Amino acid sequence: MAHPVASFCAILMILTLSTGCPLTLEQRWEWFDSERRQEIGVKTKDYYLDEWGPPAKRTTTADGDIVWTWEQRAYGGAQGWRKTLIFTPDGVLKAFSRDYWPKER
Repeated sequence: MAHPVASFCAILMILTLSTGCPLTLEQRWEWFDSERRQEIGVKTKDYYLDEWGPPAKRTTTADGDIVWTWEQRAYGGAQGWRKTLIFTPDGVLKAFSRDYWPKER
């Protein structure tokens, strides 16, 4: 099983090489958003466990939805991202959100 960051970086490298110019950070996040929108109602939490590894946080809402969050931080927390996926009680992707905070220069 490939590490989720390694898989993401490999895909970005292929995209960059095929387009001839590097993707900006915003373009990478737009790509991430586009991929997640296509996976709503299709992919399950087992898929993300296999692809991204275990989440940093798991909760359940009062309605029974399953909320998983993955995080990565660098520079003492000055830079990082948070990806949150919400699944139906039967484990199908329902919604997602993501946050990114760049390191201040």
